[in-house]
Amino acid sequence: MEAVVVRQAAKRYGTQVALDGLDLTVATGQVVAVLGPNGAGKTTLLEVLEGLRDLDQGEARVLGLDVRRDRRKLKERIGVSLQATAFFDRLTLRETLRLYGSFYRRGMPLTELLNWVGLSAQADARIVQLSGGQQQRAALALALVNNPDLVFLDEPTTGLDPGARQSIWKLVREMRRGGRTVVLSTHYMEEATALADHVVVVDQGRVLAEGTVPELVTAYGGDASLEVAGEGLEYLAEPPYGFAAKGGRWIRSSSSPPADTARILESVQHHGARLSHLAILPASLETVFLRLTGRELS
Repeated sequence: MEAVVVRQAAKRYGTQVALDGLDLTVATGQVVAVLGPNGAGKTTLLEVLEGLRDLDQGEARVLGLDVRRDRRKLKERIGVSLQATAFFDRLTLRETLRLYGSFYRRGMPLTELLNWVGLSAQADARIVQLSGGQQQRAALALALVNNPDLVFLDEPTTGLDPGARQSIWKLVREMRRGGRTVVLSTHYMEEATALADHVVVVDQGRVLAEGTVPELVTAYGGDASLEVAGEGLEYLAEPPYGFAAKGGRWIRSSSSPPADTARILESVQHHGARLSHLAILPASLETVFLRLTGRELS
């Protein structure tokens, strides 16, 4: 059985179209990443699936339950971690988890849950005493307190340092190994590449493309790219070179990287420029995103 089925979902806020006949299917036991620029409809889609918003038209079912009619049953079986979680600062982590756990009929044993998110040593610390990474893991523990079958994660690693991000990634992988379905939205291409079994690109309220990362790169990735940096390279913006400035470097697509690299090296010598960096970048999920949406992920 599919964990999520959405058919012809439509949602408007006044004259703004958030979802425009969107269709989506999520297989049970997968990690699915939803990508899209700001205003693409990602948050509205997740809020509909979480039972927080009603569709104007269409149908959405999660774990076989109608998200509108079966809202109470749905909340017993899903976990949700939002971009920002409001904690009771004066409560300890243990007290917080006990409080949230009391809202549900089933749950994960507290000791097991604390151990699972790696916060056993912090169980009796107040939430305000936890680091940013620890608070994010605490938010994940709240999403798991009812031992859900499906977990929604809305940008779970935004603002975290690399070490904290890796710890969250590890927990997501363990969720999948335990048979849970995970639907996450993220602004990090490397996060989607590292975690997702299936990627869905959304823009203007519709699904533009979906598939595994290799499938999307093959179908939409296009050519590799050349990236160079150095001094006196401004001429690369002119024909016939056609490079674009990006983050202090110069980049352009290339269907024949070896030949183009040789030409660039010759041109650098001819113009008396200095080259400090040259790289051939294979097509990636970021390339796919830019080609499909025409916008950077933000």
